Amino acid sequence: MLIYCILFSPLYFIARFLIIKNKNIPFNGLHELWYYTFFLYCVCIFSQTILPSKEVLLGYEDAVGSSNFILFETIRLYLSKLGGPMHTVALYNLVGNIVLFVPFGFYIPSIFKQLQSFWKICLVALAIPLFIETTQYFIGRSIDVDDVILNTLAILIGYCLFYVVKRLLNFHIYKAEKS
Repeated sequence: MLIYCILFSPLYFIARFLIIKNKNIPFNGLHELWYYTFFLYCVCIFSQTILPSKEVLLGYEDAVGSSNFILFETIRLYLSKLGGPMHTVALYNLVGNIVLFVPFGFYIPSIFKQLQSFWKICLVALAIPLFIETTQYFIGRSIDVDDVILNTLAILIGYCLFYVVKRLLNFHIYKAEKS
């Protein structure tokens, strides 16, 4: 992940410089830092989900044989393993599929104001994991419909966190202005 972040960062800085210059956008350091962290987050997710794994590149992974198209099958399997010797693997996969995607639900409505409504974020929350899983299918990686469920849930959790923070900040700003 770090290598991809280092490799793509110069491209990001050049693109942002050109956008700011061409659109005459006033420079805001915190705003740009927020955009950059979102960019780095996207690069990390991309590197872990879209780029072919070494197993695929070496021909060790049978994507069709290890794919799951049955709703809740993998989730049930992991939940059944939580008390046994595979506890760590099961927990890592369940929690990891959620934790990794929560930031999308927070970043997207904070950066793209037109995507702050619940229904729009629901569409985005479904579109992102569907795009990832569909792309994985075409590059030879295994896919899992349960990843779509967990990732979508995670993005919606992130959106709920965004909404709570937004409401709290608006409340505090309003309260401070009223005093």
